[in-house]
Amino acid sequence: MRDWARLCAGAKDIRVDGNAVIVSLGQMRQHRVDVSAEGDSIELTSVVARRGVVEQGKDTAIAAWQRNRGASLVGFRIDKGGRLLGEAWVPGAGLTADEFQFYLRSIAAACDLFEFQLTGKDRE
Repeated sequence: MRDWARLCAGAKDIRVDGNAVIVSLGQMRQHRVDVSAEGDSIELTSVVARRGVVEQGKDTAIAAWQRNRGASLVGFRIDKGGRLLGEAWVPGAGLTADEFQFYLRSIAAACDLFEFQLTGKDRE
């Protein structure tokens, strides 16, 4: 599924930016989602918090684990660089624009909310 960008066409709140999209969330907030198409699936990844925020935060890993327990679409993890990421995988076969945009909006909203709860800021 290499033509994922065409699935964003026409969406007023989604802007393609290279291998990523910027999703506008309202109230002047937006969030960046990196897109990687491999074979017949698409991986969506978004940074919730940089290493410094994760290191100074109290129990950030536990907070991510607790969110994962109740989530079915977006998962959270700390990567090798110490960043807190949100991730989702999308099957490419038969994927429609509406479905792809739903995934993009879902991961952007979940990551933006978690980011705001950790930092009180909108990084993107």
